[in-house]
Amino acid sequence: MQQKDLIELWDTCNVPLVHRSYFFLLIQGELSNSVYLNVELRRLSFLKDAFSSGHYITGEEGLDVTPNSSLASLTRERKMLSKQVHKKFSRREKEELYLKWGIDLKTKLRSTQLAWLVWTDTRDLNHIRESAALVGKLVGFINTGEASKKTFGLGFLV
Repeated sequence: MQQKDLIELWDTCNVPLVHRSYFFLLIQGELSNSVYLNVELRRLSFLKDAFSSGHYITGEEGLDVTPNSSLASLTRERKMLSKQVHKKFSRREKEELYLKWGIDLKTKLRSTQLAWLVWTDTRDLNHIRESAALVGKLVGFINTGEASKKTFGLGFLV
């Protein structure tokens, strides 16, 4: 139930796809990760409430984070992911990916279509798993070991 709520909050708050994917792959299936889920749920609930009430959050660079700025950032991220498809996969692998995601091989801008398909069906856990795995491959963080948790800033518990 918490995982479902988290996925919907990620979508509502326009959380970056790389963050969603890394977090999803990192905490998947481990009961010890309930603390991480709770922290992320509280953080996103606060963000959603702030956005709903018209308040903005000041980001790390001192810029206001708004629903519109989050959406614009998400759009830039999808463009980056579409470029990564060409760098990370062979022609054969790309064709297999496109077919797997229901993209006709005769259409144009297939990598862009693919980037706009990931993380779109928040109610389908299989789609979420596939999206997280694809984004993980595109940005290169498939390893979800303990060292990765510390890199992600989740190693605050002993």
